[in-house]
Amino acid sequence: MEWDDWQTRVWRGKAAAISRAVVPTGFHELDRYLPGGGWPVGVITEIFVDDYGVGELALLMPALKALTTTDPAKPRKWIAWIAPPFVPYAPALQQHGIDIERLLMIHPTAGHKSRLWAIEQVVRSGSSAGVLAWVPAADEVILRRLQLAAEDQGCWTLLFRPASARRQRSPAALRIYLTRAEAVGRVEIIKCRGGRPGVVEIASLGLPSGDSSAVA
Repeated sequence: MEWDDWQTRVWRGKAAAISRAVVPTGFHELDRYLPGGGWPVGVITEIFVDDYGVGELALLMPALKALTTTDPAKPRKWIAWIAPPFVPYAPALQQHGIDIERLLMIHPTAGHKSRLWAIEQVVRSGSSAGVLAWVPAADEVILRRLQLAAEDQGCWTLLFRPASARRQRSPAALRIYLTRAEAVGRVEIIKCRGGRPGVVEIASLGLPSGDSSAVA
């Protein structure tokens, strides 16, 4: 699916005045549940995990493929990865159809505040169609700043956070808690703007231990 295909897909909330572009997740079970049929763009999405490697990257592979598909009519933008805990395994990403030349790896070295500053600056720059960031901790103030930046730039902004943070207040439009049992991924939707909480099981999300098809 190319840029124009997903960018023109919108969902309308109950107020009918709010529209939002989406990137289809590539998983029919999840697309049917989310408003508009995909990941919301121009807002924050939070994915909570107990440990990294439960399938969180596998969940994003179809969307990353769509975002890195070349469209000559559109400017080339990065997909920024900020502070990933593993080194992405390039051959596996390519097998999923992802253009790795569109991926930008950023590793802040000055601590937690530096990481949050880097995330905000990358989103605000407008140079990235999507930002994936690993965030151990963040207060509501910085999350609101990131939310405003994502809205201003129409950027798909996704934060990976520890499961313990899911009980904290957040302005994120979509918050999900991902777990995996054997070959089934369990997506618990904690908060969904324009939708409702619930649980979606994705049978096709099963991967070898450690999500090794995407990272190494």
